[in-house]
Amino acid sequence: MNIQQMRVVQSIADHGSFREAAKRLFLSQPSLSQSIKELEAELGVQLFERTNQGARLTAEGSEFLDHAQHILNQVELLETRFSSKEAHNLEFSIASQHYDFTAVIVRELLAEFPECRQFRLFETTTLKVINDVEQHRSEFGILYLNDENRAGMLRLLQGAHLHFEQIGTFRPHVFVRQGHPLTQKAAVTLADLAAFSQARFLQEDSRFSFFSEDLVDYAASKQVVHVSDRGTIIGLLQQTDLYGTGSGIVKEPEKQGLVFIPLLHEPEGEIILIKKKNRQISPIGDSFLQKLRHHIASFQSSV
Repeated sequence: MNIQQMRVVQSIADHGSFREAAKRLFLSQPSLSQSIKELEAELGVQLFERTNQGARLTAEGSEFLDHAQHILNQVELLETRFSSKEAHNLEFSIASQHYDFTAVIVRELLAEFPECRQFRLFETTTLKVINDVEQHRSEFGILYLNDENRAGMLRLLQGAHLHFEQIGTFRPHVFVRQGHPLTQKAAVTLADLAAFSQARFLQEDSRFSFFSEDLVDYAASKQVVHVSDRGTIIGLLQQTDLYGTGSGIVKEPEKQGLVFIPLLHEPEGEIILIKKKNRQISPIGDSFLQKLRHHIASFQSSV
């Protein structure tokens, strides 16, 4: 049994056929079939049921893949951690909470680094951002800090051996649809929000407030809609009287049918960048960092 055979089993299970798995792994179909035949003989079990519609894992095959997947995940982490400098220049990944400006910067990187084969922009929950950087999947992570979440977040970052630096500060904003009753105000307070329902980004564990990327607690909200996707939240805001909260670092929000309103009497926040301690920054990462600083600074100087 070897790593390549585990990858063959994973690929067949993912794609449902020996032919497609062989194509994805750049193997001949006879070679792939022989690899599975040898593995099944070694284990003394049948891993796949072959049908006219393709291949399906047997119960033993499913159990085998469950165990093999843990090994393959660790191998992937090792390969990512110790891949060559040339390999690092062929792909670039960042993990982030849901921010509009990350896509703007990646768009600029696409033109600057045409030799880079893969860009990955992983918008996700707070804990998954931290895990992604900790496990070397992403070079950087982008999060926010404020007085409410600082202690919990710094404890998490320290435990994951991650370094952080401040990229910029922001004033909390509420975002709503054009024509929303709150747009009659130049600024709003928490009391103004009490009559309206809130849209929030879903987190792994709502018991811990420092995971949240929303700037207003939902305990006093009339109603709450938890959503995992930024596009879904924008769609809900455009069609309802829900409100969301965020940094306000969005240029031309009217193109998304939204209005951003300053939220008074709430602490300022910080946009921070996290990275693995002692990890060397790649050329693409260095350019990303420069563009991120410039973007945040230019936005702050314009408001």
